[in-house]
Amino acid sequence: MSPAEPHGFVFRAPWYVCARGGYDRFDARAASPALQKYDVPEFVARLVADPRDSLCFEPADDVWSYHVPVALADRGPGRARFATHQVVRTRLRKLYQPSHQRYYAVVVELFCERPGLPRPQSAQGLEVGLVMRRRQVDMSAKPAVLRALTRKLTAQLLAAQGGSGPVGDVFRSESEDVLWADLAHREHFEQANAPLLDQVVVKEEVQGWVPRGTGGSWRPTGPTDGELLDGEEELPMWQLPSRSGDCDGDPPPQRSLWFGLVPVTSGDHDDAGARKLDDHSVYELRTFVRRVPRPGHEHCPAATWLSEPTEPFRLASFYDPEGTKNRRISITLPDLRALAARAAGPSGPGGVAVTTPPGSQLSFAQNGEIPKSGSVGGTTPRVCTFALELFMIVAFFLFSLFLPIVVFAFQLWWLLALRFCLPPSVQAVLALKAFFTGSTTTAQMTQVERLSFDALIGPGTGDRLQAASDRFAASDLDDFVEVVAGPETTPAPVPPRPEPPVKDPLCGGG
Repeated sequence: MSPAEPHGFVFRAPWYVCARGGYDRFDARAASPALQKYDVPEFVARLVADPRDSLCFEPADDVWSYHVPVALADRGPGRARFATHQVVRTRLRKLYQPSHQRYYAVVVELFCERPGLPRPQSAQGLEVGLVMRRRQVDMSAKPAVLRALTRKLTAQLLAAQGGSGPVGDVFRSESEDVLWADLAHREHFEQANAPLLDQVVVKEEVQGWVPRGTGGSWRPTGPTDGELLDGEEELPMWQLPSRSGDCDGDPPPQRSLWFGLVPVTSGDHDDAGARKLDDHSVYELRTFVRRVPRPGHEHCPAATWLSEPTEPFRLASFYDPEGTKNRRISITLPDLRALAARAAGPSGPGGVAVTTPPGSQLSFAQNGEIPKSGSVGGTTPRVCTFALELFMIVAFFLFSLFLPIVVFAFQLWWLLALRFCLPPSVQAVLALKAFFTGSTTTAQMTQVERLSFDALIGPGTGDRLQAASDRFAASDLDDFVEVVAGPETTPAPVPPRPEPPVKDPLCGGG
């Protein structure tokens, strides 16, 4: 019997993705690898145990969004009264960082490129991996054209999410991000705005990352991006064990499922000093399989096949509020009583040792006032050891001192909606309401009322509020109190939705 003729390979979305979508592996929708979302660092164990077990991508949270100004007359009541901007959601996927309690994998199913797309009998001699590609877009057009297109697209997106009212302007530097983010929406938008789009020159380029030394560079893949670049960074993929089906006790079916980890952050920079991964570029992943030459044929080039790209995505920034809301961080300030008691004992070996080099020691009058002059000197290194708690005490004091200053100096009233204290002080809320109605001034408050008042909105802010009271209409006062007072209990986290379960169609020999 002659050996089987060599064949190629094709990638398809995992069987359970096809089953949820109501199509099979021969459908065009099955051509792209699948991105899967998780909310625990141990997500790989969860994926290996059952690759079907992942989380849904939410239409509001898991898409890239931008923000436009909203006029006061178009804002809602309560906390919304002080929100100067509103969210505009596109249809471009957004992936969060591990600090946001979100993790991602790419999963794909490998088939032989033969009629019927049979599964490979063995992975021996195959290398499976993935590459990350960047879609770089450069646009040139008159600023008025870009501004008009941006406003039209923003109006359409706001209408789709139930918004209304005038559309605020987007910064010129962000117009390109906005115009080319909504890839799924582009076809309809292009048809409706063809005259304006004809005035825009667009250059789109697919790039692959080629590492070099401690950095690297994004290099164009050329007219066709169906091949790997020389030296392109390859990320590993692993084959999933045959545990993907729940066949009621029968042996699980044999499949060729592979998974890899999606890179969402990197410390690498390119040759020009720009970050390898940022929150403005559009990325995609492509998986590949390479057939290693057989023994005795090592001189032959390895044959490689690439998948179609995944859905395009952007990466969330570290301070993305839709991401930071997923992780709660709890800090207890140092107990001053415990520190006072500890001060009576001998010094221990712990603490933070701070060394000041010669010629770097700052000398100034330490009389509790802002120094008007000082000097820099020192001829020998000076080492001072501080209890770690001192840094936290001083840092939180400065934060508490400057937060109300920032609010009043820049009129950022919405900052007050981003903090709340438990338990809420009923007395402080009543004092704030009395202050706004004019029935009580800060001078007329009792010591207890004044302390609770300062604890609610910051020390020494009563006089500033008195000076700014003309900025608030009578209808704003209750809304402001709602913003400052905060909720009565800690908001309960909303658990992410899991993907619906599906049964393997190969169970029972199907």
